[in-house]
Amino acid sequence: MLSPFIITPYVSAGPVTLGMTRTQLHALLGPPDSSRKSRFVPKVTDRWLAEDLTITLSHDAGSVVEIGFGSDQSEAEVAGVRLFDRVGPDVYRDLCRADGAPREDVGFTVLFKFGITLDGFLVAEQDDRAVTVFAKGSWDENDARLKPAKL
Repeated sequence: MLSPFIITPYVSAGPVTLGMTRTQLHALLGPPDSSRKSRFVPKVTDRWLAEDLTITLSHDAGSVVEIGFGSDQSEAEVAGVRLFDRVGPDVYRDLCRADGAPREDVGFTVLFKFGITLDGFLVAEQDDRAVTVFAKGSWDENDARLKPAKL
């Protein structure tokens, strides 16, 4: 398991850096357990099950644009807040308050201050929580589909 898994907004999550190449990523983590190309946009998604990581690259030979992970990354944290060592609603509330302007779209909460999205933090099944670290430009703060999140 990758540890410590500390998020640096718009830069990295643990040793995985936004912008690193697929070759660099595979050298770090080994070959993925699965890989799929998007049918709609030039993106590739690689998954490492043991690490609970899903990483999206801009295209086959491209660079990392998203780093997604779940609660198996138990030591994950952003801005000193551990993501999975407390109940989801408490972590959600603390991060949304610290962000100051959380936004929502299609069940995801986008925290631009931290460069992350949160999913599943408000549901009963706490093992379904997921966090995605995203590169600058992946989300548009002015997107009309993003609505203020309710705390």
